[in-house]
Amino acid sequence: MKSIFTFILLLVITFSSHAQDGQYLMSVSKLSVHSGPGLNFNTIAEVPQGTQVYIMSSNYGDWSAIQYKSMNGFVLTKNLTKDSSIADAERAAKEAAAKREAAKQAAAQAIARAEAAKRAAEEAARKAIADAERLKREAEANAAQAIAEAEAAKRAQDATAKRALADTEETRRALEEANRRAAKGSAVTSAPIESASPSYGSSTTTSTPRAASIEVSREDKYSSWEKKTYKSGATPKSFNFKGKFDYKLDNYLKIKVGKNTEVVVKMYKMGKTKADDELVRVTYINSNTTQFIRNVPVGEYYLKIAYGRDWRETVVDGKKFGTFTKNALYEEGKQILDFNTVKTSKGINVPSYNLALDLLPSGGGYSTGSEDNISAEKFNAN
Repeated sequence: MKSIFTFILLLVITFSSHAQDGQYLMSVSKLSVHSGPGLNFNTIAEVPQGTQVYIMSSNYGDWSAIQYKSMNGFVLTKNLTKDSSIADAERAAKEAAAKREAAKQAAAQAIARAEAAKRAAEEAARKAIADAERLKREAEANAAQAIAEAEAAKRAQDATAKRALADTEETRRALEEANRRAAKGSAVTSAPIESASPSYGSSTTTSTPRAASIEVSREDKYSSWEKKTYKSGATPKSFNFKGKFDYKLDNYLKIKVGKNTEVVVKMYKMGKTKADDELVRVTYINSNTTQFIRNVPVGEYYLKIAYGRDWRETVVDGKKFGTFTKNALYEEGKQILDFNTVKTSKGINVPSYNLALDLLPSGGGYSTGSEDNISAEKFNAN
């Protein structure tokens, strides 16, 4: 009966071994491992001095339940002493794991900050390139204007010099003629000059001939052009163009046109160079009207604007042309409209713009009040 009890006790110890919070202890002398908590139980093993054993429970008076290799048994507690090396190693392992996790999180945060810095740098670089391109175009326009003004000044100077030479030559010839007549006598210089052609009318006496009256009429060079009327928001047929839209973007360019003009607005998306610029919209807007140009694709834009009234169109060599025939003025704006979306902490910011257009009375005519005027040919060119 004793052997059966020992077997049952060892079985209970085996199944309950992990139910206790144990620790490793060191044997201070050679240990006898008994099958139960007492010297009256069988000795089932001996543990050499200095061997680490795992304590499953110390709730047996002077005895402790241990696990040694694959064996469970009981030893006297006084023959054991604490060994913290394994516990320290486990604690160090936990601390190392915690440090690795903290380092992992720190690395993830550093990567996120680096990505944000990269995006910010790319955005700054894109804006810097756009600003540089705009400044380059302004410099090119200013240089072209300066060259044109210099050439005009040179032509004016040459014309003035030619007129001065002609006046000098005419004065010289008149002086020679006066001297010649003075040398021949005063009778010659006072003799009347008669017409060599026969006179007409009832009088047969010599009379001074009169020029016939001249009839002057003004030619309308647009008389053969077809007059067109468009609703605000339409694209004139003369441009033979379909606009480009991005219906995912709820943005707009709001244009308010005054009472003195009608306008045609052309929107150009800026490329890396002037040759890469892309026409995106052509919109006709009547006077005293507010028009929204919506769903503009992302990018940076500038405008070409035609002002005037009485829009007419014609076809020359198979190509369509259109223009205002009254108070026509054309300009290319220098202001850049940035329709690029911007990510913020609250979501995506979609830019939109307002623009007011009209002609200003100026010296009996009209002007845009701007120095950005261009020719009709440059406005109509793609």
